[in-house]
Amino acid sequence: MQALYFEEKGRLGWRDDPEVVLRSGKDAIVRPVASTTCDLDQAIIHGRTPFLPGFALGHECVAEVVEIGDQVSDVVPGDIVVVPCAPSCGECDVCRAGLTASCEAIGRRVIYGTPFGAAVGGLFSDKVWVPFADAMLVKVPEGVNPIAVSGASDSLTDTYINVTKGLKRHPGGRVLVWGGVGKLGPHAVDLAIALGAGSVDYVDTDEKALTLAEEFGARVHRSFDPAWDWTFDVVVFAAWQPSELRQAFTGLRAGGHLSQLMIFFEDTPVPMMEIYQRDLTFSNGRPSSRPQIPHVLEHCRCGDFHPERVVSKIIAFDDAPEALVIPTLMPVVVRQPTLSSRRLSIADLQE
Repeated sequence: MQALYFEEKGRLGWRDDPEVVLRSGKDAIVRPVASTTCDLDQAIIHGRTPFLPGFALGHECVAEVVEIGDQVSDVVPGDIVVVPCAPSCGECDVCRAGLTASCEAIGRRVIYGTPFGAAVGGLFSDKVWVPFADAMLVKVPEGVNPIAVSGASDSLTDTYINVTKGLKRHPGGRVLVWGGVGKLGPHAVDLAIALGAGSVDYVDTDEKALTLAEEFGARVHRSFDPAWDWTFDVVVFAAWQPSELRQAFTGLRAGGHLSQLMIFFEDTPVPMMEIYQRDLTFSNGRPSSRPQIPHVLEHCRCGDFHPERVVSKIIAFDDAPEALVIPTLMPVVVRQPTLSSRRLSIADLQE
């Protein structure tokens, strides 16, 4: 079978990998049908991480179940499912606490499509091994376009988690979303408005992201205004620069909350005196997406969230190596299921 590999900075390529097989009766084998990249994938592709080349890429996809073990009862071949980015058993103490990204049975740092922990393959591959299928896989409801929720494995759900953290502390609060990394910013604006933010301001330099944020209902800006000091109840930060993270804290009112969506690979200073003086809270960590994926899919089914509007490019699987190295807001690599009667509705997505 073929898998998409990170070969070197700016270059991806297909490699022949051994066929994946069931390793226990609790496993499933899935075939990705709509895979997308997130901020981490783009950083890997363009050499902005410490990861050395030579691993299968991809940790966000919707897939078709093609084979199941004899102990799997919640999915059957032909089902269309979200594959969470971090494998988890659903049974250990950590998983039962909702911290599935740190599953003790799988390994605390394992994630598809990265060299973290044990190698489990990437979600642009022809087929993917899924351990503990009943605990992991989440069916995509009828009425939800699988292409639109291809990022529910990680980025869409993580954004939902981080927006929710701030708004739970400050219902109806004033929100600043600081974008700059692809789809995360527009997703955060859409989610904040859907979840009841009193107002949303959006900072970015990407024109497409600014246009989407404005269409979702945000006031848009191309830079942070120093006059915003002590203005916002919630900041959702999705930009690359540590200096911008420091500045974002100054926009928070007393008691405000900052959710940090980004991955910084080096120690990053934060303004501890600002945090102390204003009694701020700060969340930063790899969210556990699996428990929240059903909530995200239900919001999409009800029409509260609109990830389909963020999709920027539809790519055939054969064209992925060349197409994915060109940065775009939300590229989705697509192929039709083979067992399911359900078709991926590309035309509906583009209407």
